[in-house]
Amino acid sequence: MMQRCGTSLSRLCFRRLLRTPLLVYSIPPIRDVPSGIAHCPLSCSMRMVTSSNDDEFVFDPTLSIQKDAAIHTAKKSFETIVLEYVPAHAPEEARQKVKSYLTQHPIDILITQPKVQITHLEDAESGAETKVSLSPCDLPEALQQARERGMNLVQMGARGDVAYCRIRRESARILSLIHTELEALREQEEKQQGKGRGGVQAAAKMGELIDHTFRDAVDAHFVGWRSKKIVEDIRRRHPVKLTIKEFQSPECAIGKLREMCQAMQHYAQEKVIYHHFTSIVANDREASITFAPALPMAKSDSWKHIKYPGEKEWTNALRRMEDACRKSGRYGTYAKSNKLKLRSLGQTSYRVDKYGRKMD
Repeated sequence: MMQRCGTSLSRLCFRRLLRTPLLVYSIPPIRDVPSGIAHCPLSCSMRMVTSSNDDEFVFDPTLSIQKDAAIHTAKKSFETIVLEYVPAHAPEEARQKVKSYLTQHPIDILITQPKVQITHLEDAESGAETKVSLSPCDLPEALQQARERGMNLVQMGARGDVAYCRIRRESARILSLIHTELEALREQEEKQQGKGRGGVQAAAKMGELIDHTFRDAVDAHFVGWRSKKIVEDIRRRHPVKLTIKEFQSPECAIGKLREMCQAMQHYAQEKVIYHHFTSIVANDREASITFAPALPMAKSDSWKHIKYPGEKEWTNALRRMEDACRKSGRYGTYAKSNKLKLRSLGQTSYRVDKYGRKMD
C-alpha cells in the first residue's frame, strides 16, 4: 500500500514539472556601438604567446637548401677523397674497401647533415679519444675545429639533421684497411722498375732521421704510446734515434732504453714492420740507439727481419757507460729528490692523501 502511494506521488510531481512553462531569456541587441569595434576580428600572434628563447620548433627554410648543397658537394668530392688515400693504379679491391668505409663513416666535406654534435676528441700526443659533452653546432664550425687541430671530422652516426661525429686522425685507419694491397702493389712496381736497381731506388726513398728524446723517469703509459709512434715513423721509412740525455745513473738510462725497445719490438712484430738497430751509443753524456727501416731487396727475402740488441749488446753498453761516468767523475746528469710532491689522482675507488699515496 505504501509503495503504491509513493509511485503515484512521483508521477504527479513529474507531470507538474512538465506543465511548468520554460523561461526564455533573450539578449537585447547592442546599440550605440561603432561598427568598427563590432566587426574588428580577434587575432593573436603565436610569437606573443611563446617566448623566442623557449621556441624549439622554429622552421628554418634554409636547412633543406644547405643539405642539398652539402649532398651535391659530397657527390663531387667523393672520388677526389678516395684518390687521396688510394693511388690511381691501385687494385679495384683496395678502392672498394675505401669507398665502403667512407660510405659508412663520411669524413669532412662528405658529411651532409647541417648540424653536427661532436662526441669524442682525439689527443694529439697520446692518440687516445676522450668523450666530450658538447651541444650541436653548424657543420662549417665543426669542420673549422677539426682543421685547427689538423685532424678529420668523422661521422659515426646520424639522427635526423644531426650528425654525431668524432674529431680524430683518420688516415691511419683507412691505410690500415688496404695495407696488404699497397704492399703488393709496391713490390710489383719494384720488380717492374728493375731487379738490379731495386735497392738503390728504395734507399733514395728513405726519409730524414727523427730523434725521440726522453728522460729515464718516464712511466709505463709514456712508453706504451711513444713506442707505437716510433714504430709508425719507421713504417714511413724514417730512421729513428732514441736518446736519453737526462739520467740518474747508467743503470736507469740503459734500463729505460731497453724497456722502450722491448715495447717497440712487441708492436713491430704485431704489425709486421721490418727494421733493425744500427748502433748503440753509451757515454757520460747520453745513451742512445738508432734504428733503420729494412729496405726491400729484389733477389731475396733476407731484408724481412726485425732485429734488436741482445743481452750481450746491452751488457757491453752498460759497461761502457759506467766507465765513461767514472772517468768524468759524475754518476748521472741529475739527482732524484726524495721530497714528496703534491699530486692529484682524480676520482679513485680508494682513499689517497695529498701526495697521491693510498691510505688504509
